[in-house]
Amino acid sequence: MIIVIGIVFAFFAFLYFTKKNTESPKTELTKQEYRAKGTIFYHEDDFCQIEIVPKENLSELIKQADNISDFTSENGYSDIYVREENKVSLKTKNISKSELESLLAKLGTEKHTEIITGYGSDYRIRSENTIGFGKDYSAVYFDFENDIVRNIWITNLDGLNHKNVINAFSEIGEKWDLIMMDWNSSELIDLSNKKMIEKYLK
Repeated sequence: MIIVIGIVFAFFAFLYFTKKNTESPKTELTKQEYRAKGTIFYHEDDFCQIEIVPKENLSELIKQADNISDFTSENGYSDIYVREENKVSLKTKNISKSELESLLAKLGTEKHTEIITGYGSDYRIRSENTIGFGKDYSAVYFDFENDIVRNIWITNLDGLNHKNVINAFSEIGEKWDLIMMDWNSSELIDLSNKKMIEKYLK
């Protein structure tokens, strides 16, 4: 009896874990797929390295930037500092996908719905529920869930029209009271302030 129960349990456990592990597999793309016209790529390490977040996180961001500076002074670049999650998430702003798209369209650059991420020279997967505005490696991205924006991040802005960036970002900052944090340079930009955006872009 015990053996029978054990066999039945093992069978259902097998079914459970098989289903769990295959519900949404990350399928690696072929070179033909990820180099297809209309796709745009960001390296996975650049996800939210330059991020747009609610201004309510301001004091915590400053504290973390100081912690990173101290950590780097003590450990150099041999160790990785893991940032904490923002206390106030972007989801709390209830920014709709369509609202943000209409403002990012003012950047005057291409919109992409086929977003590719990965690392190295060949490993590539689709970044699901993600929209990108830009070209080459200059782009603004956001992801969403149930049409509500979850994260906004930037790879770099060098290849975009800076006047358009200033106008679009300041409108986004004023509308939802947002700031931009560049973790690469530890710069914090109030997006409601056009002069700060302009200085950052120089």
